[in-house]
Amino acid sequence: MIDTKNDKSQQPTEEIVGTVVYIETEVEIPGWIGRGGGSGFFVERDKIVTCFHGLADATKVTVTHVDTGTVYTIEGIIASDYENDLVVLKTVEEGTPFRLGNNETVEKDAQVCAIGFSGDKKNKIEGTVRGPQSPGKRLRLNLLVAPGWSGCPLLNSSGEAIGICSAGVESENIGYAIPSNTLKTLLASAASAEIESWSTWQKRPEVLAYAAYNMSKKLNSEVGIFRRIWRGQIKGTAYIIRVYLRQMSGDYEGAITIYDKIIEDDRFVARLKVEAYAARGIANGKLGNYQKAIADANQAIVVAPTTSTGYYSRGYTRIRWAEVKAENGNHAKSRTLYQNAINDYTESIQLDSKGTLILANVYNELGWTKCLMGKLEIEQGNTAAAQTLYQEAVSECDKALQSNPKGTKLRRAATYHTRGIAKVALGEHTDAINDFNEAIQLNPSKALYYHDRGKAKEARNQHEEAKTDFAKATELDPDFENTLDTKHGGQEYRNGTG
Repeated sequence: MIDTKNDKSQQPTEEIVGTVVYIETEVEIPGWIGRGGGSGFFVERDKIVTCFHGLADATKVTVTHVDTGTVYTIEGIIASDYENDLVVLKTVEEGTPFRLGNNETVEKDAQVCAIGFSGDKKNKIEGTVRGPQSPGKRLRLNLLVAPGWSGCPLLNSSGEAIGICSAGVESENIGYAIPSNTLKTLLASAASAEIESWSTWQKRPEVLAYAAYNMSKKLNSEVGIFRRIWRGQIKGTAYIIRVYLRQMSGDYEGAITIYDKIIEDDRFVARLKVEAYAARGIANGKLGNYQKAIADANQAIVVAPTTSTGYYSRGYTRIRWAEVKAENGNHAKSRTLYQNAINDYTESIQLDSKGTLILANVYNELGWTKCLMGKLEIEQGNTAAAQTLYQEAVSECDKALQSNPKGTKLRRAATYHTRGIAKVALGEHTDAINDFNEAIQLNPSKALYYHDRGKAKEARNQHEEAKTDFAKATELDPDFENTLDTKHGGQEYRNGTG
């Protein structure tokens, strides 16, 4: 988040004051993670506006102060308008709001500027308005709204926000902004509105529909299974939208039905079928159909033994199956599954020459698997074997942080937490506390991180500080203690925001 003031040589009228934020997003489906980002700005002391299209398909969102790295807590959604591409977030911490101007007074060739985030720094760009505006229509600008700038403020010469930058056409060097009066109408309608949780908002029909449309474009050109669907085929696009909707809603049975059709349809190339097998395996694993999941992953490996996705799918399933076996007291089977998962993840890393997988994520999962297996060995009295596994877990986390040092804050937080857990097991409590500190700085809304830091502080006889951490964990998640075992076991929970 940036408190900006103008460069008077470029904007010589009134001082520009307001808080601009960088909004980092992550889109995750099994086997793939997509990352993106946009801008936003405070319109009231506890409200941030940004673009609907930047958040609709996000599974994780982090709002950051660019200068200090402070992560701001989002309570939920206070208002959204998909037709006008706007969403307003309610924050716990406060920022300095921009003054909202009247876009209908803006004339052709009026000087304007935008302040947004691009790459790793904030920038200001200047331009002019292309012509008179019709009520409710986008402002057309002689100013390119580049990737990462969606949601940033468009300012007049008085430092007032007269629009929210939303899109641009690079070939024509023009941009578009949502009028400030449209935002004012939305804010007025939300004056007495209740806060809507992130998970509830994402289940709205218009959000799911927009997310599916947006995801179909991304996946069709970028990654994994959908990258190889025939371009321009209506049926292929329909498959993308349908399978994405089912995965996002947790309808894994519905997703499996679509994977079945991809595998059976002769119009799809063999490579696509291989990745459909791998993805179907993960969906079966989510449903607890572990044998079917392993069979699907094996089929992907048999058909394409030199690709990484089948091994990743099989490792993903084996970890979850191992946890179930451990809970049921079948330690021998659990140990075998953990070791085989480690082998699968290792193989997938070695085969992933084209970067299909996010290696930092795989290294982190590999480290967490070794932590889980180390815990199992401790319970069985195999201290030496456990110590080796915990040391290897630290090494895997080091690789995760080194392979993607600018990865999303939530992923890096999960990696620091994994490394902290391993260091606690090794008796390195001071170093572990440092890792938990890093995790909390990157994701301060995670109850689990405070709890585990508290346990490490207890081990160092820092009892009062430990109590503070335990209290914070309970504040963030009142039901935390009742579900602690699940939260320590689940990779999905560790990477989430609960």
